[in-house]
Amino acid sequence: MNKKAIVIISILVITLLLFASYKTFLGPKGIEGAKEVTVHIVNENEDVDKTFKYNTDHGFLLELLEEKQEELGATFETSDLGTMVIGMMNYISDPNKQEFFYITINGEEAMTGVGEIPLNDKDTYKFELTNY
Repeated sequence: MNKKAIVIISILVITLLLFASYKTFLGPKGIEGAKEVTVHIVNENEDVDKTFKYNTDHGFLLELLEEKQEELGATFETSDLGTMVIGMMNYISDPNKQEFFYITINGEEAMTGVGEIPLNDKDTYKFELTNY
């Protein structure tokens, strides 16, 4: 094997180890056990302002949204970057209008995607259609 191939393989192995370490030690952890959470959906275009309260054992927001997908009218899009919420209450955000669902947790901006947002007891997760 030549030096170039050894270097490429080494870089790939190191990258995989770093990714696995992040997921294991630094990534967000889901909180186990029963919790009550609130999902608040706001879409002024469609005059929607609805609040849903759920009792759940799920660890992450995406798991809850997938379970309640029909009731919430949720639509997801998965890419290399993860899963994005592109629709709520059967309204799909329009990228041509620069629309997206802005997610806040207890009034503070979510810093990760829904697949990495842990559910915490008494938290409110707000999805508000907005423009960028």
